[in-house]
Amino acid sequence: MLMSRIRHAYIMLTALLCFTVGTILIATAPVEQTYWAQTFVSMVITPWGMDMSFPAGTLILSAALPREHQGLAASLVSTVVNYSISLGLGFAGTVESNVDKDRSDMLKGFRAALYMGIGLASLGVAVAALFTVVARPRRAAEKT
Repeated sequence: MLMSRIRHAYIMLTALLCFTVGTILIATAPVEQTYWAQTFVSMVITPWGMDMSFPAGTLILSAALPREHQGLAASLVSTVVNYSISLGLGFAGTVESNVDKDRSDMLKGFRAALYMGIGLASLGVAVAALFTVVARPRRAAEKT
C-alpha cells in the first residue's frame, strides 16, 4: 500500500533512518533506565528498517534492470542482505572484543559495537539521500 504511493527511494531513506534512530536509541540507553523508555521504542522502530528496506531495494533494483532480468533483483538483494548481516556481525564482534580485551567492562564493548552500527547505518542514510537526490532529476528528465 505504501509502495504504490511513495517513491521507492524515499521509502529506502526512511528505512535507513529507522535503522539509525533505533540503533542510536539502544546504544545510548542508560543501564538503570526502564525498558519502556528507550529500549522498547528502539525495538519498535528498528524492524521498520528491515521491513521497508528489503522491498524498496528489490523494487529499485528491478526498475533498473531490463524486464527479462527483473527476477534476479530479489535474489541479488537477498544475497547482499545476508552477506551484509554476516559481515556486520563479524565486524561488530571484532570491535567489541578489541575494545573490551580483558572482559572487565562488557557494556563498553557492546556500546562500541553499537556505535559501529550507528556509523554503518549513517553511511546507509547518506547513500540513500544521495540516491534520492540523484534519482529525482533523472526521473524528471525521463518524463519529458
